[in-house]
Formats: sequence, structure tokens, C-alpha cells
Amino acid sequence: MGKIFSNIAIAVFFLLFFTKLEAASTQIRFYSQVLPIEYDPSLIIAEKPRCNDKSIVEFYDKLNDADYQSLLTALNKHRNFLNLNDWLYYELLRNSVNKIFQNKSELQKTLTTWFLLSKSGYDTRLTYLQNEAFVYVYTQDNLFEVPMIEERGRLYINLSSLNQKSNSYASEVFMLDFMANKNGSAFSFYLDHLPKLVSDIQERTFRFNWREQSFEINAKVDLTIIELMKKYPVIDEAKYLETPLSKPLAQSILPQLQKIIKDRSDKEALEILVAFTRSAFKYKEDHDYFGKSKPMIADEVFHYPYSDCEDRSALFYNLVKSLLDLPMIMVAYPDHLTIAVALSQPVGKPIRYNGKKYYICDPTGPSNSTEIGLVPKNYQSKSFEILASYK
Repeated sequence: MGKIFSNIAIAVFFLLFFTKLEAASTQIRFYSQVLPIEYDPSLIIAEKPRCNDKSIVEFYDKLNDADYQSLLTALNKHRNFLNLNDWLYYELLRNSVNKIFQNKSELQKTLTTWFLLSKSGYDTRLTYLQNEAFVYVYTQDNLFEVPMIEERGRLYINLSSLNQKSNSYASEVFMLDFMANKNGSAFSFYLDHLPKLVSDIQERTFRFNWREQSFEINAKVDLTIIELMKKYPVIDEAKYLETPLSKPLAQSILPQLQKIIKDRSDKEALEILVAFTRSAFKYKEDHDYFGKSKPMIADEVFHYPYSDCEDRSALFYNLVKSLLDLPMIMVAYPDHLTIAVALSQPVGKPIRYNGKKYYICDPTGPSNSTEIGLVPKNYQSKSFEILASYK
């Protein structure tokens, strides 16, 4: 009898063990890469949820009883390897859910995304209207053109509205009376580093003049970064300036510019850099070219045929930081953004800020000019504010 029991126990053990190992897998396209994603099939709930508090909470509980950790482990592995920020991690998560649940309803995909985002450690909220649900996440970042709600003194951004055209912009929605992770962390959209995605390089050449000398700069533009920014949420304009150059772009243009400014004074080096940002690129405002506001990080200036003052400022800021490492301030007029740099020698009327004298080095214009230290034309009597500073 004891031997029979032992055989049964061993059989049950092996059945459970090998059943547990039967993880499913799929592949998703994530920008320039194809990533394998492993998950446990128990995460795919058979019951169809409905848009009401009771059904949504019941669905959440079913997901909570499933093996969701397998999928989170796979997602975090890619997140760490690719050095993804919170927004890009969310994109990875959402793309994975859409693939795994491709035969399920949009509601089930949204609820699963909300569940996994909560289990990833973020403070989330869920709202719904008719047959749609919308994922919100707590953030301390400044975002624009996106619906948001405030609760408990916290600002929650509607992530769903950034991915789809739907009723997520409706002013009246029902908020789920359930908090999945009320002590969760804030979600960040800022790009203080770029991800380590496989590069897709396009080579381009840019020309400019300084003191009757002509220069040519060959740039390697990473189209993967360009694609990444096409649908990126609109964030605080100062954060576009603080987003670093991509590795391919930095490794291609910085040595060339460094060679040009070598052994020159800071004033001369700044004249060369403003000559580059003013004259190597064509100017056009976002609404005239894109039909909407399209702030750019520095990399994008090398890709698109036109750029404006915000975009040139992002590029100039990165060039000065990388090549000269001088203190800077971001100066915002009512309709113009520019950069002022701290110099030991005066080159015009300074802006005094935190004990230093800064001189405007406008990266935008006038085109084909190299003068620094001058307030842009028509802005001499206008008020301004300092958005941010470096050093």
C-alpha cells in the first residue's frame, strides 16, 4: 500500500512539475528589434470582463491568482538590458499584451495592461466609460496635450489616450473604486538617457561657415531614435534639451567639431557652434511643417528638413555641454527659446543668475551670422524666465 502511495505521489509531483514548465512564448517587434517574450498561459483568462466595478475587480483577482510573474520577469529582463525608461517599458508591456491577447477584447487587453503596470510597482488608477477602460498612472512630470485627473493630491496621466483615439478624452468617466497599488511609485516620461536599441544608421552631411572658412560635418543619424520620438508624449520643453545625443551621433559629430574648436578661446568656440546651429539647418516652425507642436531632441534636428528655436536650443545645449562644459541657462521669452552661456570675458549685456554672468548665444539666428552676446532682434524689451540651468 505504501509503495502504491509513493508511486502516485511521484506521478503527481512530475505532473505538476512539468505542467509548470510548459510556459508559452511569443515574439514582438520593439522598434529595431524582435524580442522573445515568455509567459504562463494561465494569465489568459477565459471569462470576458464587463465594464463595471464588480466585474473589473473580479477579473483583477483572477489575474492575481494566475502566474503573472513569468511575464513580468521577461519584461524586466528586456527593460534592464535595453536600458528603458518608464514610458518605453510601458510600450514594451503594452505591445506584449497586445500580442499575447491578440484574440481577446480590447477591454481585456487594457485591464491586463493596468494589472501588470500595477504589479510593476506603479501607482495606477482605472476609469471606464461604456465599453472602454482607461489606464492612468501617477506622475510628477510635466506633460502636455494629455487628459489627467487629480486625486489625493496626486496627478494621474491617461496613458490609454496616448495610444488610441477613443473616448479617453471624454470629460465624464467612471473611476474604479479600487486602487491596485496606492503606495506605488511615480511614473516618469523624461529621457535622461536613451535606450540601447539596435541602431539604424543614415549618414548625412551638413555645411556652415565661420569667418570666411567653410566646414563640413558628417553625421550618423540613428533612425531608431527618430522612430522612437515620433509618438513620444509631449513633455516639459527643458527636458528635450537635457536628453543626450545618441551614441552614433555623438561619436560622429563631436570629434569633428572638437577638431574645429581646438586651441580656440571659449568665445571663438561658441561663435563656431552658433554658426553651425544657425546655418547648417533650415528653419521652419512646427505648425508650418508638422501641422502641430513637435518639440525635438537634438538627434531629430539632423533628420528632419526643418527645425525651430526649441530644437536648435536642444542641439546647442548638448554641444556646449559635451565640448566646452560651460555653465548654461535656458532663457524663455513668450515665443522664443534660447541659451545663455557663462563666460569670464564680457561679450555683451549679461543676464545675472545665481552669482554668474551669462551671455546669450542664440542658436537660431540670424542665419549665416556668428555674433554672440546679443539679445535676439525684437526681444530686447521683452520679459523672460529661466527654465533650467546647467552647472
